[in-house]
Amino acid sequence: MVDRLLVYGKLTESDRELFRTSLNLLLTESFLIRSLDSHARCYRFTVANFDLMESYLALAGWGLKKDEHLGVVSFVGPPGARLQLKKDESILLLVLRLLYEEKAAELVIHGERTVRQQEIQDRLRMLAEISFRKTPFVNLLRRFQALRLIRVVGAEEDPESTVILYPSIPFAVDGIALEETAKRIAAYQSGAEEVDEEP
Repeated sequence: MVDRLLVYGKLTESDRELFRTSLNLLLTESFLIRSLDSHARCYRFTVANFDLMESYLALAGWGLKKDEHLGVVSFVGPPGARLQLKKDESILLLVLRLLYEEKAAELVIHGERTVRQQEIQDRLRMLAEISFRKTPFVNLLRRFQALRLIRVVGAEEDPESTVILYPSIPFAVDGIALEETAKRIAAYQSGAEEVDEEP
């Protein structure tokens, strides 16, 4: 690890600034997503200097995960730093995870997996018997946009608006087989109020 950290001293001033910027993005947004213009430069730097970044974070007991195929680097905090999601948020996240995998089989434009807002609502009704009113649903979408899991294209209140499903979604719901998704949704629906998730 010490050898890896010594690499920092060999970075140019420009790369040191990029190191700081990349770390700040990871700590504040949890993900670096290659397909986002605002993340692309930091994503490339982090992948090229992954050992250095990983070693630096390891000093505080934190870590990094990457998937260059998906184009995502994820910050991994200690258990106490995990975000606590409420029941409705957890259910929506699982539905987004399911939709993300289903869309892999479809032809996607520019490599982005997309759904309409109405599709999300329909799936929530089918799997969890939940129907959100407009304002709470828009608030949930805003929350997941802030977590860099989705992006709404168009009016947030329009059920026909497109939602881009970011490749960070599999990182947020890591280690769950798709066939388990419906069981998890049912379990949350039947009583669990808060669930630890990755973002």
